[in-house]
Amino acid sequence: MYVVSVINYKGGVGKTTVTANLGAELANRGMKVLLIDLDPQASLTFGFYDPDDWRERLRDSRTVKRWYDGLREGNPSITLGELVVSPGPANARLTGTGRLDLIASHLQLVDIDLALARSVAGGEEYDAELFRVRGSLAEGLLADGLEPYDMVLIDCPPNFNVVTQSAIIASDHLVIPAKADYLSTLGIDYLHGNVRELVEQYNADARQFATVRRHQKVAPGVAGVVFTMIQLLARQPIATHQRYMDQVRNLGLPVFPTALRENVTLYATNTPRGVPVVLRDRVTVPAVRDELRQLATEFLDHLQPDRQPV
Repeated sequence: MYVVSVINYKGGVGKTTVTANLGAELANRGMKVLLIDLDPQASLTFGFYDPDDWRERLRDSRTVKRWYDGLREGNPSITLGELVVSPGPANARLTGTGRLDLIASHLQLVDIDLALARSVAGGEEYDAELFRVRGSLAEGLLADGLEPYDMVLIDCPPNFNVVTQSAIIASDHLVIPAKADYLSTLGIDYLHGNVRELVEQYNADARQFATVRRHQKVAPGVAGVVFTMIQLLARQPIATHQRYMDQVRNLGLPVFPTALRENVTLYATNTPRGVPVVLRDRVTVPAVRDELRQLATEFLDHLQPDRQPV
């Protein structure tokens, strides 16, 4: 099972779009995919479930907030596997044996992060408790019921809070969506540095606080930066966008060859309800769907360089 966090400090760069469509395309290729929505804005969740449906079926008992509530109290009373739901409309569009599941978010997840932060805000056991909280999601993903998944994609909030840190520690790889502009690319090097420092500190703490003799070393790598909302001229990114894309490459970070063009209308329209763009039969701009599918291929090539083409 691969665990991948989709992350950027800046909001509005296409994190949720990338997560939903990448997961849907991988499921359409026969993989069993679990999406986890850790963003309190719950955009990924509402991309698959109507808000009224969420309130009636998920809000009180089937969101990741319930699991983090238990974590704050010392030990989750429910496993992550018990929170999994299967969005019907999206799964109805899949071909073959794949599956697309979701652990939904909650609008009050931001309060959980503050509570978790307070729980490690002082005292003699500060370092040990922070280590436990940071490693909680990695441990939770070992729960019964999650074994069948080939891929877990985590839609992270646009910050570096305790919940985000737990996602990074749980991950094998990171995908960083970014717009090709000054503000969106400015923080990528800073994010990469913070991830490196977090991982080094966590691995150092593991030698002191891990409850098992041989704690697995955490080492998430950047699978790639994917540029979104690109404007094209003669099928190539405009010069302004290309300049920022080159700046990121110069940082030494991998960049996916396929960039996603801007199409506000297509991505903003949730029609048919709960079906990501990559699974829609009728798309007004087929090239958008083709880009999403090509991104999935490049993503798999990074994870499985020796695999046979799909």
